[in-house]
Amino acid sequence: METFDLSEIQAQAILDLRLQRLTGLERKRIEDEYADLMERISELRAILGDEARINGLIREELLEIKQVYGKGDDRRTEIVAAEGELELEDLIAEEDMVIAITRSGYVKRLPVTTYREQRRGGIGVMGMDLKDEDYIEHLFVASTHDYLLFFTTVGKVYRLKVHELPLGTRQSKGRAIINLLPFAQGEQVRAVIATREFKEAEYLVLATRKGMIKKTRFEEYNTPLKADGIIAIKLRDEDSLVDVLHSTGNEDIILVSRKGQAIRFNEKNVRPMGRATSGVKGMGLRKEDEVIAAGIADDELDMLVVTDQGYGKRTRMKDYPIKGRGGLGVKTVQLTKARGQLAGALAVRDGYQVMLISNGGTVIRMPAEEIKRLGRATQGVIVMRLRGDEQVSSIALVAESDEAVAADAAEGPVEPEPAPPAISDKNE
Repeated sequence: METFDLSEIQAQAILDLRLQRLTGLERKRIEDEYADLMERISELRAILGDEARINGLIREELLEIKQVYGKGDDRRTEIVAAEGELELEDLIAEEDMVIAITRSGYVKRLPVTTYREQRRGGIGVMGMDLKDEDYIEHLFVASTHDYLLFFTTVGKVYRLKVHELPLGTRQSKGRAIINLLPFAQGEQVRAVIATREFKEAEYLVLATRKGMIKKTRFEEYNTPLKADGIIAIKLRDEDSLVDVLHSTGNEDIILVSRKGQAIRFNEKNVRPMGRATSGVKGMGLRKEDEVIAAGIADDELDMLVVTDQGYGKRTRMKDYPIKGRGGLGVKTVQLTKARGQLAGALAVRDGYQVMLISNGGTVIRMPAEEIKRLGRATQGVIVMRLRGDEQVSSIALVAESDEAVAADAAEGPVEPEPAPPAISDKNE
């Protein structure tokens, strides 16, 4: 190779020659083969450099194929117009996913099968890696082809398919929602609703901080969304969305204010409206008061209220009389300067777990039944001891464990149960 400047392939070809091929006759045959190859290379280069010759050659070959295979034989392949364009989703397998969204706005999805396999191991697995003051606020199972509707404080709704969410691991905290959706500065998620065909409920009921309430048919949100979302409710100055509720059209709605008032009324008093409307007055508010929680009232539940100074109590929901909408409502707690104002309210029953979070990052979790049940116009008892100037900033129901949610999905297809009528304070 060094002496004659040969490539490795050429050198190997020489080494593979048998001695008998080195005779004069064999040498002449090799030289003729070389001349033929050089002539063939020259011809192919000429064809490739002439588009007319390429087309002519293709035509000749096609006519030859027609002559050989096209005699008296009907076409076997049917050529039809396409029924529709192929979309990305057509290439994505339909699979159940566990969706986890944290209070601080991180979201991820994980296949249900991941949890199913871990459960069979029998030794448990590590959960989501969260900061001490964070927790999973929304946890549910949805298909990769389902929609997620994100309702935000400014009255907008954004839509993503489940398969568009980041695929995480058991320990990862996911990705910040603000990196997936074009939120404005200060815009935050207030409610998340999963749906396939917008038929899981008859209506959506939206409540605002200034006491407005609006009822819209769920199917009206089944519309192509703009890149920056669409209007879910038209908010007035300095107002913001508090919560979004599924309803049948005949539910009792309850609103709770920061200064300890609560009003319960039947949603038949709220006529259905379009998306881009501001709704009607649901609760009258005194000066410097605001709605902090909204929910579906059920006489089988208790109303849990907690003040910013750490006092709380449970009161039977049936103790809240049904009134006409727009009034000031009735007392849900007797507030004093020492007790502070309400930080949040939840509809609970025995077996529920609740989370209390302070503005100093302290978090405690307790069974709802450990909080004393008292009448509406009482002050409550201490449920969270605070340090220094700390205050309770919010309360929430603790989501069922992700492993339990996945296990339920692994049982097979079942009729979805309605979400618990939780009245959750989403104020930071």
